Amino acid sequence: MRKETWRPTKGGNVKRIRGLEGIRGLLALAVAYQHTFGIMIGWQSGRSLITNAPFAVDVFFALSAYVLIKSYDEKFSRVNIREATNFYWSRFLRLYPLHFVMLSVVVGIFYGMVHGIPPYFSNNVKRDLISNYLMTQSLVTSESFSINLPSWSISLEFYLGSLVVLLAVFCRPLFYAVFVFFLFIAERHGFRVAGNNDPVFYGVSAGMLRLLLSMGIMVLVMDVVKRLPVRESVAEALCTFGVFTIAVSTICLPPPFHPVPIYLMSVLFAAVAIAFMDKATFVDRVMGNPIFFMLGKLSYSIYLVHFPVSMFLVYLLHIDLSYDAGNWIVHFSILMTLLVSCLTYEFVEKPFILMGRKVRLFGKDRPTG
Repeated sequence: MRKETWRPTKGGNVKRIRGLEGIRGLLALAVAYQHTFGIMIGWQSGRSLITNAPFAVDVFFALSAYVLIKSYDEKFSRVNIREATNFYWSRFLRLYPLHFVMLSVVVGIFYGMVHGIPPYFSNNVKRDLISNYLMTQSLVTSESFSINLPSWSISLEFYLGSLVVLLAVFCRPLFYAVFVFFLFIAERHGFRVAGNNDPVFYGVSAGMLRLLLSMGIMVLVMDVVKRLPVRESVAEALCTFGVFTIAVSTICLPPPFHPVPIYLMSVLFAAVAIAFMDKATFVDRVMGNPIFFMLGKLSYSIYLVHFPVSMFLVYLLHIDLSYDAGNWIVHFSILMTLLVSCLTYEFVEKPFILMGRKVRLFGKDRPTG
């Protein structure tokens, strides 16, 4: 079997850290669980074990920053348009195909089962269809909605997140200047963690601010950690505390209990867990066990598949929030999500992942393994 690797760095291949894959998989499952409960049982039912799925998305942003910057950092001394273009092309191949497929499935479900997109999902169908297929629905504060509910973060991840990574790789001082500016905006204007499209500062939405802050904190932690010699026992303790913070923030702290200072501290501790995972052997082994690792491989599919699966079951079984459908339907929907995710990973994600590996990225090195 081919050994799993990340993109090469200056010194060679970067080993995939199994514990981080486990965290990613569990968080994707947490998002799917809360969303499915909200859709099928009711958002205010109080019966979901997960209360803060939005925080899981912020950890996804931090994980993306870690993986991409760890792979490409210190490769270049100046901006190179060709390399930046290839980077965006590789990200497109990684993110867009599954987004396109699952968005089309959701649209097909709506038009095939209820004869159109319901008004509570879109108040301007033509505009929202165009923006969703272009993945631009979350770039600015607007009335546009994500037709596939969780895809708002994919929009930000592709356009804004990729730009943030390039800025951090090519010009770290400018990156930090931008990061400090948005820290000031967050402190001055505040934002709701769960308000993705809420306007915060001119064209900056709460979702955009969350991505910038999460990625910024991750880069800051990475730069500090690589300059500090830390014993494995200390790394284990810090990583354990960070994983505990991720669990508590995702499971126990609903967004109203996450004001900006506490939110920033939660993201900081999550970033510490991510940064120390490669030094924390025990935590890496626990979080990277085969089951969690497999969830990590399926995490992108789980994230985008759970909404169309739950909506299909809602319309197929005529589930109405006016009566209690029972928790069993939520768990059945999650099981179906996992099964469908295995198929989408194998037949949608994997071919384009392999295609992306053939794209020449950042210089002459190519992935191996």
